[in-house]
Amino acid sequence: MELPQTRRRILYDPPAPLVLAVCALILCLRRAGAVTHPQFWAEDAYLFENAYEFGWHAFTIPFAGYFHTALRAIAQLAVSVDPARAPWIFLACSSAVTLYVAGLALSPRCPLPRFCGTAALAVVLVPDTFEVLLTVVNLQWVIGAGMVLLLILGDARGPRQNTHDLAAAAAMGLTGPFCIMLSPLFVARAWARRSRASAFLAAVVVACALVQGWCFLTSPALGDAAAGAHFAPRVVLPAIGRRVGGSLLVGALLSADTDLYVGTLVGIGTLLGVAYLAFTKGPRRSERMMLGLAFLLLLAAALYRLRYKFDEAFIPGSASRYFYIPQLVLMWLLIAAAGLKGRVGRLAPALLAWAVLVNAPRYRERAFVDMHWSLYEASIREGRPIIVPVNPPGWIMPLPARRR
Repeated sequence: MELPQTRRRILYDPPAPLVLAVCALILCLRRAGAVTHPQFWAEDAYLFENAYEFGWHAFTIPFAGYFHTALRAIAQLAVSVDPARAPWIFLACSSAVTLYVAGLALSPRCPLPRFCGTAALAVVLVPDTFEVLLTVVNLQWVIGAGMVLLLILGDARGPRQNTHDLAAAAAMGLTGPFCIMLSPLFVARAWARRSRASAFLAAVVVACALVQGWCFLTSPALGDAAAGAHFAPRVVLPAIGRRVGGSLLVGALLSADTDLYVGTLVGIGTLLGVAYLAFTKGPRRSERMMLGLAFLLLLAAALYRLRYKFDEAFIPGSASRYFYIPQLVLMWLLIAAAGLKGRVGRLAPALLAWAVLVNAPRYRERAFVDMHWSLYEASIREGRPIIVPVNPPGWIMPLPARRR
């Protein structure tokens, strides 16, 4: 009898190191090219170039209208340790941060079920993730998911947990714009709990939101509206259907040219499904409500960002970063629904298993082009001026002369 009980305990609450090891293995399998040949992707080069040229002053430089503190810290670490090995350092740090966010889902304070570590595994099993996983510039989206987990965690108990939560909130809040969208939910959380820990946490998130909001308002316009571009409301629901609900539950079977009317129906079904999972009565309702509201706020922000280029939502692999968090939150809602009674509680695990199965062909991400970083290592290490090609092909990273 003892052995089955042990197996049952491991199955329902597996050791965190084991789950994180599986997450790391999945990352390696999904982005094998990144592990064997680490490469800079797009604005990774900008972050590194700023740290290389300006040092610690780079932390004060906004990018895209807000600060990227955690990403700047990784770039500064790479420059300080060995700039010639920057792609490897970027890879190690992005892996560590991703596993940290997965680890938050395994915390005893996290209300999501820990059955087989599914909530943590979901972080690395979101199907539509090209250019998101293991790239520093898009690590902010994984960090944004970490803020959602921080939102539903139980209150901190003791100085150690309080220090962790406040430091994590500050680092996450000053990395990307997510604190702006999520700050009302942290305030509502503090109001509902009436605890000192939740009040302090909300204060930190609101302070970060004010900083990022001020930065956004005072930064030059991003210039997303190309000549003749216009907002097309009729494709909003198809975009949601294709890149969230359809991506998860149809996956590799999804047609590249989804009909507008079919896409609209799938989009409506996605929103209704999220609303039902979030607000239906049952265990963890308050946390499910927070997840549902976070889904709506972050999805709305992503759609607003894409308002002049919705065509990207219908190109496979394009704009994947904008839909990473909504897909992940929907997976977490399905995991939370596994504790509900009745048909929904039985259907949710089946849908999750189906989502993983149907997306299996999409999990292996295509490798970036090998730009042969090793050819430039000596010049970078010696501080000579050099122009380094980076991904995607056609991008370059000009590095000025630098004192050793």
